Amino acid sequence: MEEQELTEKETAAIINKCPSCGATLDYDIESGNLKCSHCGTVKVIEQDSSVQRRQLTDDVLKDHDDWKESRVFRCNNCGAKGVLDKKDINQTCAFCGSSNIINTDEIAGVKPDSVIPFQITKESAVERFKKWIKSRWLAPGIFKTADIRERINGIYGSSWSFSSNTQSNYDGTLGRRVTQTRTVNGRTMVTTSIRWFRVSGDIAQSYFDYIVQSGDRIPQKMFAKIKPFDLKLLKVYRQEYLSGIIAEHYSRNLEICFGDFENYIKSDLRQKIMRRHNADTVGQLNIKTNYNDRKFNYILLPLYIANYLYNAKTYNFYINGASGTIVGKYPKSKVKLFFIGLGVAVLAAAAFFFAWKTGVFD
Repeated sequence: MEEQELTEKETAAIINKCPSCGATLDYDIESGNLKCSHCGTVKVIEQDSSVQRRQLTDDVLKDHDDWKESRVFRCNNCGAKGVLDKKDINQTCAFCGSSNIINTDEIAGVKPDSVIPFQITKESAVERFKKWIKSRWLAPGIFKTADIRERINGIYGSSWSFSSNTQSNYDGTLGRRVTQTRTVNGRTMVTTSIRWFRVSGDIAQSYFDYIVQSGDRIPQKMFAKIKPFDLKLLKVYRQEYLSGIIAEHYSRNLEICFGDFENYIKSDLRQKIMRRHNADTVGQLNIKTNYNDRKFNYILLPLYIANYLYNAKTYNFYINGASGTIVGKYPKSKVKLFFIGLGVAVLAAAAFFFAWKTGVFD
C-alpha cells in the first residue's frame, strides 16, 4: 500500500468543495462556516482561538510561511492590490468598483497568523450605512437615497499588531503655565507665564497588540477612526475564512510598521511623563527606550468598503465588519450650504440692526 500527501492546492480544493453537490463552498458570515450557495449545505469550520504572537527578531522575515494557497491581483483603475483564494474569480475592485483588474505574478507574501471573522453581514452593513448617511444633514438628497447594495464589498484589511515591554529613562526641561491676576490703576489684568524646570527619571510601560495598518488604500485618519477591533474575536488563520472574500495585500512591511509602533510609544511616553510632572509644555525632552520581549502578529481585519460615484468623484466609506462603526467623507449639498450661509448672514444683519437701534454704537 502507498500513501501520497496531497498538495496545498489539492487540499484546498477538497475543503472548498460541497460534499452534497460538488459546487463551491464560500465563507458564510451569518453562520461563521462554509456554505454552498447552490444547495445550502453548511460545512463547519474548526475555529481555534489560541492565537500565538511571534517573537520579533531581525531575521524573522527570512523564515515565514508563504501564502501559497492565494494569489495577488491589481486594479488598473486605482492601483489597489488584493489577495484571493486561488479558486476564486475576482470581478470588481472593492476600493473603486472598477472591473479593470488583472492577475499578477506577485507572491502573496507572508501568511496571516490570525483573523477576526466578520460579525456583521452585508445586508446589515447596508442598513447601517443607510441610517448613517441619512443622519448627515448636509449630504445631497440623491446621495442619501442611493442604492449601494451593489457598491459595497467585504474585504479583509491587512495589519500588524505589536507588543513589547519598554524600559525608558529620560531627562529634559518641562514647563508649567501659571496664570496671575493683579490690579493696576483700578483695572484687573491677567497674565500668563511659563515656569520652567528640569526633570529626569525612569518609566516602564507595557504595550499589547497595538494595531498598525499594513495596507495603503485606507487613509490613516480613517483607519484610526474605524478602530478599535475586538481582539477577543481573534481566530487562528485558516484558508476557509478567505473563501469568497478578498484580502487586502500589504504594502508596508514589518520594519516600516514597527517604526509606526515606536513613534506611537514615543508619543505616549511623552504624554505620560508630562502628566507625571504636571507639565503642559515641553522645552526639551530626551527619551531613551529599550524594547524587551518584542512580539508581532499578522492579522486580517473585517471591513466593508462602499464606493459611490457622485459628480465624477468617487467617495469611499469604511465599515468595521465586527463593530459596525462607519467612517468616510461625503459630498455636501451646495444648496444646503447656500441656505446655511444665507441664514448666518440674516442673523448677523439682525444682530447688527438691533445693536444700532439700541444705541450700542453711540
